[in-house]
Formats: sequence, structure tokens, C-alpha cells
Amino acid sequence: MKQLWRHRVILILIVSLFASIPLLYMLSGYRTISKLTHEMYTQDVPMIKQVDQLIEHNRDRANAVRGLLLYEDERYIEQYYFSTSKVHDLRRILNASVRTPGAIKDLLLRNNAWETEIEKVFTVYETDHPKSAKRLAKQTTQTTQTILEDLAQVKDQLYRDLERKLELTNEMTAEYKQMCLSLSILAFILIATAIILFHRSKPVF
Repeated sequence: MKQLWRHRVILILIVSLFASIPLLYMLSGYRTISKLTHEMYTQDVPMIKQVDQLIEHNRDRANAVRGLLLYEDERYIEQYYFSTSKVHDLRRILNASVRTPGAIKDLLLRNNAWETEIEKVFTVYETDHPKSAKRLAKQTTQTTQTILEDLAQVKDQLYRDLERKLELTNEMTAEYKQMCLSLSILAFILIATAIILFHRSKPVF
């Protein structure tokens, strides 16, 4: 009787071992995919949104400068400083993050230099020299356009990186599903074999 119970315990352990193989593999795959997905939603997507906002606010600032010099309407100054405050908030967030690519931080430095040039334009304008301010603003036009184009390229690169990660996640999911199915079939065969061998070796009373 003791020997029979020993055999049963051994069989239970063997069956549990075989049954846990696909489960352990599935858990490993879930953790890997979950980590990658979490990284996309907590790092990549917010980064793209921040760069997109940076482009939007920079474009608004450039339009405010053009509007001020074209229509001489000082309400555009308020628009400029409102957008600038938003840019400064984004700059603090992006500079504080270790995940921010170096290309974006370099663009933030160039953006800061552009702001200094615009401050000069406003200073000249406010000293009743609109024509001089317009001439000075023309010098910043190319800088503005270049920064916007470079930011757009960075955003496109971030999108491409995100797409690659999504493709990798899909590929990994398909591979894990296929492997889990194969392991489940293998585990079933091993369990069935173990049960058959156990019954064949079962002592007869």
C-alpha cells in the first residue's frame, strides 16, 4: 500500500511538472510582452505627444511674431508669451527625463537661442521701431523653419521606433502562442505516457 501511494505521489509530481512547462513559458512571454507594451504607453507615446505639442506651440509663437509685425496688433504678444510658457513647461519635463533623446535636447537648446532672438525683436518693436523689428525678425525666419523641420523629423523617427516595437510585440505574441501550443501538446503526450507507464507498473494484489 505504501508503495502504491509512493507511485501515486511520483505520478502527481511528474504530471504537475509536465503541465507547468507551457504555463511557465506563457508567464515568461506575458512578462516580456507586458514590459514592452508598458514601455510604449508610458514612455514612447507620451514622448511623441510632447514633441507634437512642442511643434504646435513653436508654430503658434512664430505665427504670433508674424502677426504682430504684419498687423501691429499687440494681442499677438500675449499669444506669444502664452505659447512660450507652454514650451517652457515641456522643456522642463523633457530635460528632466533621462528617456529624452539627445536630438530633442539639442533642439531645445536651439529653441532657447531662438527665443533670445525673438526677445530682441520685441524689444526693438516696443521702442517704436516696427520697421527695424521686421528686419530683425526676418533673420530668425530660417531658424524657426529649421527648428520646426528638425522637430518634425524627430517626431517621425519616434513614430517609426514605436511602429517597430508594435511589430515586434505582434511577432512575439504570435511566437509565444505557437510555442505554448506546441508545449501544451508535448506536455499532454508526456502526461499520457507517464500515466500509461504508471498503470503498467502498478503492483497487482
